[in-house]
Amino acid sequence: IDRGTPRVGTTRARTVEGLPMFAAHTHCVSTRAAFGATPRHGSTSRTHSRVLGFAKPNRRGPATKGRNAAYPSITASASSNDDARITVIGEALWDSLPKGLFLGGAPANVACHLRELGRSPTVVSRVGDDELGREVLRRLTKRGLSTDLIQVDTTNTPTGFVVVTMDGSMPSYDIVQPSAWDAMEPTEQLVTAATGAVVVYGSLAQRDARSRAAIGAAAAVASKRVFDINLRPPFIDPAMCVEHAKQCWLLKLNDDELPEMYNWCGLDGLDGSDPAQVIAMACAVRDALECDNLCVTRGGDGALLVASSGAVAQHPGFDVTAVDTVGAGDSFLATLLDSLLGGATASASLERACRVGAFVATQQGATPMHDRDAIEGLVSK
Repeated sequence: IDRGTPRVGTTRARTVEGLPMFAAHTHCVSTRAAFGATPRHGSTSRTHSRVLGFAKPNRRGPATKGRNAAYPSITASASSNDDARITVIGEALWDSLPKGLFLGGAPANVACHLRELGRSPTVVSRVGDDELGREVLRRLTKRGLSTDLIQVDTTNTPTGFVVVTMDGSMPSYDIVQPSAWDAMEPTEQLVTAATGAVVVYGSLAQRDARSRAAIGAAAAVASKRVFDINLRPPFIDPAMCVEHAKQCWLLKLNDDELPEMYNWCGLDGLDGSDPAQVIAMACAVRDALECDNLCVTRGGDGALLVASSGAVAQHPGFDVTAVDTVGAGDSFLATLLDSLLGGATASASLERACRVGAFVATQQGATPMHDRDAIEGLVSK
């Protein structure tokens, strides 16, 4: 692992979100102590991520409560699904960052940000029967999220753990395998929670056939599917990604993933070498997959949304300096989903999502509480 980051199982003490790890115990717990002996049997797989490049340092403020608390306010339209149930399924884990351990995993991040926006998503995941797993449950509960559908593994498989190495503000990931979230089960409770709900999920949690079956069961009974492809080499299955992207209600890609999906759809003739080609490529992918809405994030250059109406909205992003971009894309997705379900226009939804994503990148960790004043204070490019 590069840049001196301790390997999983070393004894360097960590902190959790700026506090001594598991503060209720009033002492620090090392990575080895939290895991026990299990991680030595696992392996890590490195992947690099390019995420929304937003951020200028801002002090963390208190969470803003109530529906649609983050800037700007949303007025529901006649076609609003503002009361839609949302079920988020996938990995819940710990990100080991240079400044400590932070609750993470894209689906868990999305759920936390939806809660900050005033929604009450159902979280489906699996954690180990270990101290890190119990702390996941405590942290999610503290954020106001139900943990009733987070399964606890009893086979000594550890809670998910990712070593995050920062190159400036850009992260790369070493993902421990196996992890408890690889073994989610398609229980009756899971299917009930997903039936008729907006189901949000990605590709990483489908690297194992067991969790793939659980996610497939949830997706099959959803009223709307939101697929954040979130590619993490070497866990990339093109056929599976295309299968879940087809006819989904919202597909989220970044500008590295868009050309991959374009090629996987059997399309050619465009290389995405300029903004006009990126728009054309996004429209072609949306048409080929027959999905309702397709969003492409473009790092520090904002994002674009091809809406169900066929309209294309773009936002240039915010002229800020990234501090920690881990979780910025997840907050972007949560806000975009919240806005679209609330009946906002494509342009308003995209601006709001970029704004919240920019704020999150000014904070340490993937799931900071939202500070309305800081969010409103950001200025577009």
